[in-house]
Amino acid sequence: MKKIVLKRTGGPEVLEILEVKEPDIEDGEVLIDIRATGLNWSEVMIRNGDWPVEIQNGFCLGSECAGVVEKAGKGVQRLSPGDRVALLYVKAYTQEEQGCYAEKIAVPEECVLKLPEGLDFREAAAVPMAILTTYDSMVIHSPLPESGTVVVTACSGSVGIAAVQIAKRRGLRVIATTRSGEKKSAIVELGGEVVVASDPVRLKEKVAQLAGSEGVDYIFDPIGGETATQLLSLLSGEGTYVGYGNLGGNEFTVSSSFRFHQLKIHGYVVLRNLADPQKMQAVWNEAISLIETRDVVVPVHKTFPLCEAAQAHREFENHKHFGKLILVQ
Repeated sequence: MKKIVLKRTGGPEVLEILEVKEPDIEDGEVLIDIRATGLNWSEVMIRNGDWPVEIQNGFCLGSECAGVVEKAGKGVQRLSPGDRVALLYVKAYTQEEQGCYAEKIAVPEECVLKLPEGLDFREAAAVPMAILTTYDSMVIHSPLPESGTVVVTACSGSVGIAAVQIAKRRGLRVIATTRSGEKKSAIVELGGEVVVASDPVRLKEKVAQLAGSEGVDYIFDPIGGETATQLLSLLSGEGTYVGYGNLGGNEFTVSSSFRFHQLKIHGYVVLRNLADPQKMQAVWNEAISLIETRDVVVPVHKTFPLCEAAQAHREFENHKHFGKLILVQ
C-alpha cells in the first residue's frame, strides 16, 4: 500500500511516497480502507518542525480520515467489515506509524467513529476535527452564552466555519474575522458579520465598532498572541475567552481588571480533552446530528490525490482556501 511519510522537517518537498506492507491488525483492532483524509494545520507545523514530535524512521502525518472497515480483529463487537467510518486519531500525533496519509490504517475499535448516511467520504473526512473541537469546546467545556455577541477569529478554516454555524444556530450574533476580503461573501452566507484585518490593533478597532458599547460576550480564538491581548479588552462582564491555538504567539496580556469583570479565560486542546475514546464517542454521538441535518456544514474546498500531498500542503500554506483540503484515493 502507499503511504506518505517525512524523514526530516522542511518544505512540502520532504513528503515522500512509499510503498509499504499493509498493517497487521491485533485483537480489538480494525483495518480501515481510507477513502479520504482531511488536512489540518498541525500537520504543516509538524512538517515544518514547529510541533513537539520526534521524527525517527519516517513520520506519517494525518489524524483525520473517512473510509470503510476492511477487516475486524478478534474481540471486535461494534464494527463489521463494510461499515462506513471516520477517525480523529490522537495517537497520530505521537506514533510515527499511525497517520492517515496512507491507503490503510489499523486502529483500536474504540477509537473509530460511525458515519451517518448521506455523507460521502470527502464530506466525512472534513468533519471530525471541526465538529468535535467546536461542539466539545463551545457546548460542553466552555458553554456559549444564552444571548449576546460571539467573536470567531480565523473563521475561514474548518473549525472556525463550524464555530460560526453553531453560534448562529443558538441565536447569537456572530462577528467573524479573517485576513482575506476574498472570503467575506462565504462567511456572510454562514450568518457572520465580517471583519477583515491582519493587524491585531486594527482588528480590535473594527470589532469594537461592530460590537458597540456592550462589547462582546464570547471569543473563540486559535490565534492567541497580540490578537488575544487586543480582543480580551472587548469582553463584557462575565465574558468568556476560549483559546484553542497559538498561531499568533504563545503569550498574551490580560488586564488586572479581569478579576472585577469576572472574565473567564479558558484554554482548550481537543487532542487532550478527547484523548479518552469513550468521551470522544459521546461527543460525536451528540454532535453528529448537526452534520446529518446540515445545521453545520464543513465545505470541501479542494481535493488532491494522495500522491499529491505535497501540493496540498503548498495550497494550505497559501491560505487561499475556505473550508477543508482533502486527500482522496
